[in-house]
Amino acid sequence: MDWPPTCRAAVFHGPGQPLTQEEIPLPRTLEPGTALVRITMSTICGSDLHTIDGRRTEPSPLILGHEIAGIVAGLGEGLDCDYDDQPLAVGDRVTWSIAASCGDCFYCEHDLPQKCLVLKKYGHTALQEAPQLTGGYAEYAVLFPGTAIFRLPDTLADAVAAPANCALATVAHLYESVGGVQSGECVLVQGAGMLGQYLVPLLLEAGAGSVVVADLNEARLQMAQRFGADHTFNLSGQPVARVLRCVRELTNGRGADVAFEVCGHPGVMAWGVEALRIGGRYGVAGLVTPGAKFELDGNTLTRKCLTLTGVHNYAPRHLHDGLAFLEATHARYPYEALVGAEFSLDEIGAAIDEARSGRHLRVAVRP
Repeated sequence: MDWPPTCRAAVFHGPGQPLTQEEIPLPRTLEPGTALVRITMSTICGSDLHTIDGRRTEPSPLILGHEIAGIVAGLGEGLDCDYDDQPLAVGDRVTWSIAASCGDCFYCEHDLPQKCLVLKKYGHTALQEAPQLTGGYAEYAVLFPGTAIFRLPDTLADAVAAPANCALATVAHLYESVGGVQSGECVLVQGAGMLGQYLVPLLLEAGAGSVVVADLNEARLQMAQRFGADHTFNLSGQPVARVLRCVRELTNGRGADVAFEVCGHPGVMAWGVEALRIGGRYGVAGLVTPGAKFELDGNTLTRKCLTLTGVHNYAPRHLHDGLAFLEATHARYPYEALVGAEFSLDEIGAAIDEARSGRHLRVAVRP
């Protein structure tokens, strides 16, 4: 054992209350299959802000944060390899899946480990539950058995790697769910947040013919342009009709081959369906708030022969694929620019305020 008796954590006690700095005991010994990781960076996901602001309910008190990178400080018995069956050792720099799954229940056996019947999710587990330190806003985290752990190459900075274990892995799942993108296809991306930004290089590397991105935030659209988006539309100043006209012009009137909803606004679904060609595919990942209802004419769905699919979180292979994609393309795209500000753990209140401001796609906390 080569770690201190306690560590600091920023604890969430409920909406409208400031996070408090508290000392949390570290385990004296590690249970089989578990790991202790010293956190080097955790980024603030939009879902964390939803919890802090009371737009979603999580148990409290709670250590939030699930986009995490760190260094292995200890390994429990039986945990000696990472997800790729490569040796795992103290001192390795790692990230890990957003949740731990049992591997044996109905959903795990049907390729939905993120819906495991006994799922343990990082940044979503109450502080009273062992092993307590399961969120990113802390100096250390304890990893559950069943967590997919990935060693990070030196070429990927913390600011590049940390958001991958939520946003990029979810995008990899979403991309897979629509059957990928074929060379020359026209793709509409509704939303230029983190998921939308990651989609742009993923689509370009797959050979998409045109990538059209729509959002309400001009700064985010400019970032999408830096990633290589072919056409961007600011819907706060331009009607949706301009997006639809652009898509038709790019496709000889047919419509987009694929559309992705990654903005969280159910109102975009109607014109997303309108933008698709006959036989088009629509992937939905942003509608994760209860009550996100939308109207869809079943006649349109059937007569246009559309495929509509929704995804939530991801399986470990999607994080594996996302990290491999980052390693292969990090020299070509400005991934580090996605994290616009960094704060210490002591400054967690300021970090949350900065993330809430919307000035950055991600804000980082460095314990």
